[in-house]
Amino acid sequence: MEAMLIPLHDPPEAEYLDGRTYFKVTPRRTHSLVQRALLRELERCAAPHGEFGPEWRYNVGAIDGTETEFVPDIAFISHARLANLTADEAEEPPLAPDVAIEIRSPSTRPLYLQRKIERYLRTGSVLVLDIDPANKRVIAHSKTDVREYSAGEQFEHPAVEWFTFDVAAIFPKPHRRSI
Repeated sequence: MEAMLIPLHDPPEAEYLDGRTYFKVTPRRTHSLVQRALLRELERCAAPHGEFGPEWRYNVGAIDGTETEFVPDIAFISHARLANLTADEAEEPPLAPDVAIEIRSPSTRPLYLQRKIERYLRTGSVLVLDIDPANKRVIAHSKTDVREYSAGEQFEHPAVEWFTFDVAAIFPKPHRRSI
């Protein structure tokens, strides 16, 4: 009997921008902890307004006729927009999420991130959060402005008035090795 080889890791998740493939980075500790904290904040704020989740694929190219699919670190879509989708479409919505959250990693490509933010906003997102764990910043992009929030400030934005949180609370404490 021939032994079956099982890969040690799943293949990386891919996103597509105008038909070009971009592989997502495998999350590490800080990314994972920031993602978990933001999901907790959304759990507290978002449930009456819509659904949210991590790594939920959106076919934004269905809006602008391009081969573009994004897998935001976290996405939120309103109940009203979900109600217009079939069950199959809701699994991979043919639109941009209302709110897309992208968490930077050390290997984030700034130009690609900038192009993603622009595409999200052009195809229907009302807010895109660019989370920068290294500098403990939240950069909020809407169709009308860009706002920056730092640890010690409260996040709030008129595009999603119901979503507020203490910026410092989403960033983990530095890892300390026990002696």
